[in-house]
Amino acid sequence: MAGERILVVDDGADMREFVVKYVLKPNGYEYLEARDGLEGFDQIVSGSPDLVLLDLQMPRLDGIGLLRKMQESEINLPVVLMTFYGSEEIAIEVFRLGVKDYVIKPFTEEELLAAIERALMVSRLRREREELTERLAIASRDFQRRVRDLQGLTRLGRLVTSQPDASVLMVRVLEAAAYLCSAERAALLLIGDDGRTLIQRAGKLDSKPFLTNEVVEHPLAWQAMQGGQPVAGPPQRDLTSGIRVVPLCAPLLARGVAVGALCITVPAESTSEHQLQLLGALADYASIGLEMARMAAALGIA
Repeated sequence: MAGERILVVDDGADMREFVVKYVLKPNGYEYLEARDGLEGFDQIVSGSPDLVLLDLQMPRLDGIGLLRKMQESEINLPVVLMTFYGSEEIAIEVFRLGVKDYVIKPFTEEELLAAIERALMVSRLRREREELTERLAIASRDFQRRVRDLQGLTRLGRLVTSQPDASVLMVRVLEAAAYLCSAERAALLLIGDDGRTLIQRAGKLDSKPFLTNEVVEHPLAWQAMQGGQPVAGPPQRDLTSGIRVVPLCAPLLARGVAVGALCITVPAESTSEHQLQLLGALADYASIGLEMARMAAALGIA
């Protein structure tokens, strides 16, 4: 895995050129250069390298000084020390300051590349662990949200199906759809007596639910009813707010036959399969509630 950014800190221009030209560039690494420890520290702060190749003897601030400065600043980066023969004892001492490996000058391209790979392996594993931890945290938050949604859906379902008044029921269904699915708008549509027209019986715009009884054209609602499954339409621009939204529709089924649809509009960036599933479940509750309200009215209970 190449592509990491490596900082070469060495006062020798020939050494920096050798490392960059024959080791870093051919193996796909990005690189930064510094002539001493002070320049190196500035590059570490501003350039965010993944690894430091560090010379030991340098003017102004040497390798050990840079390591101490990094430690004081709580900068945790893998470091490979580049040192001359006879300095192994010093190299061993600086391991406690963050050095992961060292190579003896003059070294070959293969020797330095092997040290780089060994040092970066730790960083790669740490990064993979952090990414996995973050994915697990996101999955956990998503699971907890879904549990809360299902709990809320169950409570709302009981509330809806126990309401004998169809008008109140429809308003509650739209409020529930807006709450559970973060809907901007919502509408409950029923098929007219002729079986060919759709009549909007209730709607919700912003925070205001209302009852109505108007014929509407809604191709997506017909699609949901004909397929017997919740569907999502293509993104479109809302004329009132100007934001991109997605329409969602779920069929209302009575004894397996579509009698209407529950439709909402949600922001495009937050649209998810989970919303569609919630809408479908709420439509099922609404269908049951409407059927019970119809039976109650027929029996003179409402």
